[in-house]
Amino acid sequence: MPDPQTDTTTQKSQGLEEAFDLFIEASKALEAQQAVLQGQLTELSGQLIAANSRLSSLLNSLPAGVILVEHDELIDFNPAAAHFIPELTKGMPWKIPENWRSSNGPGGYARRQDDKQHSTQIYEVKAESNVSGEYSRRLGDKQQILQILEVKTGARSVIQIQDITSAIANRAEEERISRLTAMGKMSAGIAHQLRTPLSTALLYASHLADQNVADDQKQLFADRLRKQLISLEKLASNMLLFLKQRPQQTSPVAVHEVLEEACQSAQGLSQERNIELKLSLNSPKTLINVEKHSIISALVAVLENAIQVSEPGQSVEIHCRDWPNRTEITIEDHGPGIAENMMDTIFEPFSSGRVTGNGLGLSIARSNIESHRGQILVRNRPEGGARFTINLPSLTEL
Repeated sequence: MPDPQTDTTTQKSQGLEEAFDLFIEASKALEAQQAVLQGQLTELSGQLIAANSRLSSLLNSLPAGVILVEHDELIDFNPAAAHFIPELTKGMPWKIPENWRSSNGPGGYARRQDDKQHSTQIYEVKAESNVSGEYSRRLGDKQQILQILEVKTGARSVIQIQDITSAIANRAEEERISRLTAMGKMSAGIAHQLRTPLSTALLYASHLADQNVADDQKQLFADRLRKQLISLEKLASNMLLFLKQRPQQTSPVAVHEVLEEACQSAQGLSQERNIELKLSLNSPKTLINVEKHSIISALVAVLENAIQVSEPGQSVEIHCRDWPNRTEITIEDHGPGIAENMMDTIFEPFSSGRVTGNGLGLSIARSNIESHRGQILVRNRPEGGARFTINLPSLTEL
């Protein structure tokens, strides 16, 4: 008769052998999978090394500087960045070099120099996710314009520095050629504008040479001749302003200061025509980096146009508001508005709906504003009149 205890021991032994065999098979399967995974890991590591090598080669060959910043400390940079800023070292705090001054573009910093102490103050403008700025530095007698783009992701920032000197020079040349082309197209208009006052001036001059004309009449003709010559001189000056190059001496100036001076310049005409200028300033700490007299001239041209089309007793409203990296100026009148057939040509030279206008004022205004990387737009208001909207790159004083 079989021993139950022996059978139980045998069954346990067989069970252990089967479990051990299963363990061996599972171990072999795991080893095989591990070998596959190790091979894939080795392959991926090789691909990652190759990708990093290609990325490193790409970054090193880029003409733009690239800087990696974490927690405001410089982690890494490419050779182009070191070319733009030779003093870069890993681990140093990141900041804009103090010898760079703010150029005419949105965002970034505005550098102002004290004439007495030659000290530098920095003002920063930050957007929600990225910041852009333009800076200039002098290389010998040449000035280099650099653009900085910063993209932030948490505590990490990727900063790109790009030399846009040639792009700005090309744009300035394109603007100059465009203005020269416009002057060529309006040659007939120039002849017409000059012919009438010249003919009138010659007529008055001939009366002055007539011995039979009384002295009091000669005085009258002399005054009229002087007015015609002043008109000719103003026309010639406006033509030169239209052809003027990009602004050369820009500096940060408060928007409210520019608007107040423009209104003061137009005050004489507004009082003469009984037009009230209503100035609303909502941006007391906004700076614009401009050639001050050039922008004031543009604003005065738009204000004079608004005053000329307004009726006595009406008003011209000037508003200012801030947007990220730009300031918006609106000039509204309550006149008849702009005719549809003039809407597309109102900023072109000698395009004027007024008999006494020469059509150069708004052309000069657009030229001056666009030379500061700004924009001027116009449209009719639903309630009557026209609205000119001027956008200029701005900086916020903290």
